[in-house]
Amino acid sequence: MIRWNDFVSVVHTSLDRDISKRKDPDQHRAIRSPSRQSLFIVAGPGSGKTTVISLRVLKLILVDGFDPSCILVTTFTNKAADELRSRILGWGDRLRQAFLGSSSYFDLQQQLHTLNLNRVVTGTLDSISEEILTAFRAPGASPPVVIEDFASNALIIRGGLFARGRHNSGPLRDYVADLRGTRWGLNVSEISASLREIRERFVQDQIDSSQYRAAGRHPGFQVACDAIDDYTSELESRGLSDFVRLEQDFLGQLRSGTLGRFLKQIRFVLVDEYQDTNLLQEQIYFELARATQQNEGSITVVGDDDQSLYRFRGATVDLFQSFPRRIKRQLGIDPFVIHLSRNYRSTKRIVDFCNRFIGLDQDFQNARVVGKPSIAPARRGRFTNYPLLGMFRRDVSILARDLAQFIYQTIHGRGFSLHVQANHYSIRINPRGSPADVALLCSSPQELDPQGSPRLPFLLRRELSRFTVPIRIFNPRGQRLPEIRDVQVLCGLVLECIDPDSVVQNTIRNLPQDARVVLDTWRTTAMNFIRNNPGLGSRYTLRQFVNAWKRRTALGVRRPSREVPLVDLIYKLVTWIPSMQNDIEGIVYLEAITRTVTQSALLSEFGSQIIFDQNDPDSIGSVKEVLWDVLVPIATGAIEVNEDLLETLPSDRINVMSIHQAKGLEFPLVVVDVGSDFRTDHHAHAFKRFPRKGAKPHNMEDEFRRYSQMGRPSRKPLDRAFDDLVRQYFVAYSRAQDVLLFAGLDSVREHIPNIATGWDRRGNWRFRQGLRNLTHI
Repeated sequence: MIRWNDFVSVVHTSLDRDISKRKDPDQHRAIRSPSRQSLFIVAGPGSGKTTVISLRVLKLILVDGFDPSCILVTTFTNKAADELRSRILGWGDRLRQAFLGSSSYFDLQQQLHTLNLNRVVTGTLDSISEEILTAFRAPGASPPVVIEDFASNALIIRGGLFARGRHNSGPLRDYVADLRGTRWGLNVSEISASLREIRERFVQDQIDSSQYRAAGRHPGFQVACDAIDDYTSELESRGLSDFVRLEQDFLGQLRSGTLGRFLKQIRFVLVDEYQDTNLLQEQIYFELARATQQNEGSITVVGDDDQSLYRFRGATVDLFQSFPRRIKRQLGIDPFVIHLSRNYRSTKRIVDFCNRFIGLDQDFQNARVVGKPSIAPARRGRFTNYPLLGMFRRDVSILARDLAQFIYQTIHGRGFSLHVQANHYSIRINPRGSPADVALLCSSPQELDPQGSPRLPFLLRRELSRFTVPIRIFNPRGQRLPEIRDVQVLCGLVLECIDPDSVVQNTIRNLPQDARVVLDTWRTTAMNFIRNNPGLGSRYTLRQFVNAWKRRTALGVRRPSREVPLVDLIYKLVTWIPSMQNDIEGIVYLEAITRTVTQSALLSEFGSQIIFDQNDPDSIGSVKEVLWDVLVPIATGAIEVNEDLLETLPSDRINVMSIHQAKGLEFPLVVVDVGSDFRTDHHAHAFKRFPRKGAKPHNMEDEFRRYSQMGRPSRKPLDRAFDDLVRQYFVAYSRAQDVLLFAGLDSVREHIPNIATGWDRRGNWRFRQGLRNLTHI
């Protein structure tokens, strides 16, 4: 179709992307490589991997002439998948319009007019699995019905733990504590999360469960297996799947020939973020690669082992590092290796620092892809090469105050002035920018510690609110859902409406005590809210509405039908909670609750409906179901704010997020919290800075992988814990475009061992003591 040189020229003029060999020979090679050449692309931070994937797809279509429907593109998160799809569609349309306007391609006008780029299959592996299993299912077969993670947690709690009293099992608690490496914080939510992880590990790592059971390594494992079996039976009896079962079914049908029609049409598979793949997913990709081989196509794998953060979700970084060897051994495919090492995101000082940081720990170098080049600064245009900054104070309150002042000056002031030797710098947000150009990255965005004391995110929120022009922060994961006041008010109001005076709640003898305490707290919070609520101009007050529900009489509407959807009640109650209507964080919390209700409808007999007539024999059952399936999971902490709810970041607020949340993002000014929690060298927080042993993900790998084809990891648990911290802070530092600021306590600057501040695992402080490699402000 389109000549390559014309494609390169139009990409440059229409997309402002120079993919010529002169500009970046590695990007050029990755995009232009022959269609039948499989690729293994190791892409460093800011190296343009999304650009490369998108333009390789468009090159296959526009230059090589392949139908879009024969191309499958997948990545790790919904947000990343949406970005890839947007690039392919948006850029593809601009290129098509350019070629439609070219007299050189008059003979292709009809073909370009009818080109449908929407036929490129894009999404996460889960969404693609669901789409394909639905579209290519056998006649008469039902499409998969997939429950989300929080519904899965709720079902494990109800069906696996509470139904048979297993939440009180001593052996189960001992087993989970052994895997976690600690009993600290071991509650129902933690036990249910661990059960879910165990099940996922068994499926994802292809564990020989019969062999593991026969080994009888721990008496609590049998209790765990029984709980997991009950959960799985509940799924099967309801015709439901969770994500791990969905992928397992997808692999099974790829291998059985059921999806033969689909496999015959797939010629090209492109996988992003491959470093976060597990064994089950690898085998899915290899089955897809087998199809591309038979159809004279190729597979392209893109990722970076230095940015692998999801071991706690079952990711196995070894699969990325050994991808060329594994796919050659299994399929005979010999992928061409390309390193994307030019960084177009950050200043030279930030790139140089990232290179130095990733190379500090000599023991980490053995855990990296062999032969990986250093990142090379390649950012073009006019920009200031700011020095690396450090802000360390004697306590966290002073740190929050001074950090807030720095941020205010950069956003609303005349800029933060800085003199370094003979150079003067003024740090100020671009006039076209916004507070969202600033991000605070933490190991955890929680605003309170386990004892309820305020952490840096909480104190920073408070300090920023005190300015004449307040600056707000966006941190929806800063609090546990059951402890957020608006959530307490809403859930308490729901309780008072559907179960006045706790009549039904008190009949449930096996209701966990911790859940009962939270439900009672919610009710108290809601009653106080009712007493102080002015009515907000409604025809009737909140008190009148709740009392009408208690009496099961209609108020302001005609008498409802037999059932009232719980979600309708929630949306009505929200009219008295303004922050859940017009505040972005409040809307996220509301969305988490309503999605829990929607998902629970798949699991329940009454479909999250309240039987309105109290004389109806099903009325009590419908209330009990809402208590068990919706409110108890929220109360016990099993429901969390899902990252997929955070599709867009608000432009009027500073972002506070975990480093995991920040992966794939970039910000002009990044503050990395390297130690605002560390006043002393205490063992309780050593895992966050200088581990003394492996954590739960490493313990699970050692416990289970000996019964998998992968075998036990070659690196010790403690080494893997250090490896993960190095990767975590490498990701954090490489998010910054212009300004990188380290924040912490003086104790971290002076003596506390911390991987984030340049210590290696052998106890050597590789940065200059006192962090004199930073400009302290």
